[in-house]
Amino acid sequence: MAMANKRDVILAPSYQVLKPGPREFEMAGQAIRDGKIVCVPTLTIYVLVCDAFNARALGKLRAMRNSPADKPITIVMDKSRIAEFAEIDERQQRIIDIFSPSPVSFYVQKKPNTPLDAATAGSEAIVVYFQDSEIRTLYDYSRTILGISSSNLKGLPDATTLEEAVNYFGDNADIYFDGGPARGNKPSPHIDIRTEPVEPRREAPHFPFSKIQEILAQHGLS
Repeated sequence: MAMANKRDVILAPSYQVLKPGPREFEMAGQAIRDGKIVCVPTLTIYVLVCDAFNARALGKLRAMRNSPADKPITIVMDKSRIAEFAEIDERQQRIIDIFSPSPVSFYVQKKPNTPLDAATAGSEAIVVYFQDSEIRTLYDYSRTILGISSSNLKGLPDATTLEEAVNYFGDNADIYFDGGPARGNKPSPHIDIRTEPVEPRREAPHFPFSKIQEILAQHGLS
C-alpha cells in the first residue's frame, strides 16, 4: 500500500478552544497551575495569561509576544492581596477600593524582593489589573495570582477575536476561550496612584482619564 506523502499530512492543532463554563474554567485553572498559557477575552481585547510565580511560564509568555526578558508583566490579583506585595497608604487603598474591580488598571509601589519579581522584572511598580470579565473567573479557578499580556505580537494590533488570537499564537498557547464577537479594540487604561494627583499612564477611549478624574472627585480624591 502506498504511503501518504508527508506534505499531505495535516497535523491537528495541539491547543484547545473552550466556551466559557465552570468545567472549562476548572480545566483552564489547572492548566495555569501546570505552567500553561491560556488566552482569554476581557471587556475589550484578548490577553495571554499564566501563573505570575512561574518563571518558565512567564518566559514563554514574553517569547510568544517577542517581548524582552526584562519587560514587566501586568498582574491580576484581588485587592485583598495587594498589600502582600506593594506599599499602600490610606489614600491609595481608597482608590484601590474604588477601581477594583473595574476596567481601570493601576500602578502601585512594589515591595523589595517579592515573589512577583520574575513577572515585574526591574520595575519598581506593579500594574494591577482586576475586572469583571472572563479574566476574573479564570483568576478564581486558577487559585493563584496571574500574569497577563495583550494578545498580540510586538508592534501589531491587539487581538479582538478568537480567530485573531489563534492566528498570532497557534499552538504556542495551550487553551483559547471563545468570547464571541469583538468587544472592543483597546486595552485597559492605566493610572499611577502613587502620585498625587493621580497620573494617566495609558489612555483608553472606552474609559477616558476624564471619567477617572470625575469618579475620584466624587470620593474627595485626586
